[in-house]
Amino acid sequence: MVAQPVSLTRRRRDPLDLARLSRAGARAWYEAPAYAELAAIADFNADRYAITTVPLASIAGASAAALRVKRAASFAELIAFTCSSGSARSYLDAQGALRADLAADQPRFDWTNGRRQLALNGASANLLLNSAAPASQSVAVTAQSYALSFTGTGSVALSGASSAGPLAGTGAASRVSLVFTPAAGTLTLTMSGDVRLAQLEANSFASPSIATAGAAVSRAAESAEFSPVLEALLQRSAATLVVRGQRLERNAARIVGVNGASSLLRAQSNRLSVLMDGSAQLATAAGADLRTGSYAAACAFDATGRSVARNGVAVVTDSGTPPTSRSAVYLGRDGAGTVVAYGDGWYDHVMVAGERLTDWRLLNFSFVS
Repeated sequence: MVAQPVSLTRRRRDPLDLARLSRAGARAWYEAPAYAELAAIADFNADRYAITTVPLASIAGASAAALRVKRAASFAELIAFTCSSGSARSYLDAQGALRADLAADQPRFDWTNGRRQLALNGASANLLLNSAAPASQSVAVTAQSYALSFTGTGSVALSGASSAGPLAGTGAASRVSLVFTPAAGTLTLTMSGDVRLAQLEANSFASPSIATAGAAVSRAAESAEFSPVLEALLQRSAATLVVRGQRLERNAARIVGVNGASSLLRAQSNRLSVLMDGSAQLATAAGADLRTGSYAAACAFDATGRSVARNGVAVVTDSGTPPTSRSAVYLGRDGAGTVVAYGDGWYDHVMVAGERLTDWRLLNFSFVS
């Protein structure tokens, strides 16, 4: 007998068992025990999706057990994505190349953080001309927050409406940014040395690059509304919602919003807690700034009350109710679509159950791996 070589390489195990065998005869990935209670799963990292087999018209009255029976699905069966902009939306591909080749209404999957994620951003506009290699120029501005960004080893000095900065580059592969509030008037930007992919936008952070030539270019907001099946699950009297993502850029950013300006999950105004709107705001204990890294947020509710958890911190509960109007549910925004409340950032997973899971399970789902 010839001994077979033994691999000493160990694969890090995901606590949610996200890498199941899929060969013929093995159970489907969404049948793993970690997913048993769920009715819908969107795994943007692995580009795989599952949804309950219960028809839309029967979801309201279905048992939780019936809703747990799932089948493989497509992205479009869970998320209705729309955006009127195409090439104004940029992303990094799996090889690290910056691309701007999306069609309108095509979701943007981005590798900025080293893995495939659904990227969502609100509307913005690059006010600088010839962004690939800009010359010094002047721009009319108002007294609000602006973000200046570029790559390269050069620098940009501001004068006129603002004397903030200067902003110095650190390399062709590094994007630097400066957020400032000018006076209303004319802002002059003086470019020196190697300045590439320059962008000036009325924003509180530097959003993805928008290429320009001889005129400013606007990028429309991206909208990811839950499909009718997911919305029906969250319209039940009892349900659970889990979202995993990374770097929420705005204060009070919506993670999952509903009609009007309410949310099932959103960041608190200081981005240190996650909360649910409804009869009253129910917020988790403060933790790390949601702008600085990965997060997991979860909520659950039934006729007796509701629970919210974030990043494996103790679950908070009360006897209140979630937002009552849930006919429309959105990832990364609310029904009002207010720019300052967009959940600009990157999304890894969305998971929904047609029942209120226990606080222990909610805590388990909210751990960040």
